[in-house]
Amino acid sequence: MPNTQSAVNHHEYRSVPVAALIESASNPRKRFDDKSLEELAASFKTQGVLAPLLVRELEPSKYEVVAGARRLRAARIAELDSIPVRIVKLTDAEAIEAQVVENLQREDIHPLEEALGFKSLLELGEPAYTIANISARAGKSEAYVYGRIKLADLIPPVAEAFLKDQITIGHALLIAKLPASQQQEAFAAAFRGMWTSEGNSQVLIPARELAVWIESNILLQLASAPFDKQDEKLVPDAGSCANCPKRTGFNKLLFADVRKDSCTDPQCFRSKIDAHVAKTLESKPTLVQISSAWNSREGAPLGRNQYVELEIKKAKANGTAAKLPAAQKPCDKMAEAIVMDGGKRGQTVKVCADPNCRIHHPNTPSPQQVAKERAEERRRIEKEKLAITLRHRVLATILQRVSAPLKKADLLTVAHYLISRLSYNQIPAVAKRHKVEVKKDSDSGQELLAKQVGNYDETELCRVLLEISLLDSAYRRSATDGEDTLLSVAKRYRVDVEKLQKAVAVEFAAKRDKKKAKPKAETAA
Repeated sequence: MPNTQSAVNHHEYRSVPVAALIESASNPRKRFDDKSLEELAASFKTQGVLAPLLVRELEPSKYEVVAGARRLRAARIAELDSIPVRIVKLTDAEAIEAQVVENLQREDIHPLEEALGFKSLLELGEPAYTIANISARAGKSEAYVYGRIKLADLIPPVAEAFLKDQITIGHALLIAKLPASQQQEAFAAAFRGMWTSEGNSQVLIPARELAVWIESNILLQLASAPFDKQDEKLVPDAGSCANCPKRTGFNKLLFADVRKDSCTDPQCFRSKIDAHVAKTLESKPTLVQISSAWNSREGAPLGRNQYVELEIKKAKANGTAAKLPAAQKPCDKMAEAIVMDGGKRGQTVKVCADPNCRIHHPNTPSPQQVAKERAEERRRIEKEKLAITLRHRVLATILQRVSAPLKKADLLTVAHYLISRLSYNQIPAVAKRHKVEVKKDSDSGQELLAKQVGNYDETELCRVLLEISLLDSAYRRSATDGEDTLLSVAKRYRVDVEKLQKAVAVEFAAKRDKKKAKPKAETAA
């Protein structure tokens, strides 16, 4: 890495107007504490700017601040007219290097700011700025610099949360290693809902838990991939997995903590599986296509209810093969199949898809048995329809012969039906009115009422039917279109409701007076 010291030595100290200074767009520093800036501005008002800013001239009377953006902001807050600067001649590369070096010397440098500095050097594309040279100059390991540079790939929402210290460096490094399309999902998984004194809050989980989640939910293990990892022609644009930097087993500098060799690019992984499936079906058109779903539509891959996946094992020498599970035994109908969906998509397996196979489908009924059962079901349904139709015809004939008014037997039939439909809370009220004694927690109330009304004549039975019909309305206003059923019947029977209302009011008033008088009598005694 070239040394910027010679360039810095060619300098000039001068006091320049604050308005002539602009912040550098390549400055890695992104965080500025408002309170700290206020304190620095206060010191500038009393003591002035003691340390000159490092600047380079862009054009006459226009300077870019290479180092000292914080002091420039504080000077603006302090409303200073001019501040001391050290003007140096620097190329773009030398200016970026000076900023990175200056930022590395800060105690409060944020890892993301450090990452942006390293990345800006690397993006210069000059041979002198390699990870090895940058790490040597910064006094850090190559893995450290590479990890920091990867932080610069964080998507904006995650980078912002990282700058605000909502996630740790451990969480940020785990998320930064993933493609941009998956970072938001991993960021959301870094928090867990938890009930606290302030309600439901999002709590940051430990970085090791996030690492396990990423390995289980995002990283795609290559050991189970159905395609040839060495095939460079499967997807020409992607090339071979052997030397792919997105493979954790290849890029160990970045993925040293990942235990199993995995792919971090699900889109590329899926495209290779799709290409593998197409290539396999082209070379083996007779392959049975199966689905991981239970059912399947006609013409689609066979659902799991239509085949048995086989794991054939060789028979033991002692002749115990008969004790093997059915799925481990071969049969004459066994065929090779390819999985078309799910987590095993692209894998080829052995299956038995013949429902008549007695080895793998012993419980599947034969076509003759299925036809017999269907015929029996049709006969049962026909018999049930016949019985229901007959009973409805009988009911219709009965209704044609009903006389008016109803006879006692008919009235009793209706009364018994209505009594059987009384709710648990209604039985005591009806029983009390008919002087039927029903014990508490007894289930015999309806039977006792039915027995009692069996002794009634037609007139009394009619009263029972009307009573039960109006019972709900007696407890509450059961209005339909604004009509009160109970009051409508009362009007029809010429019941003086107002007179009854006054009588009930007098009765309740007497009871209240009696209750009030009783405590006074006890006090006097």
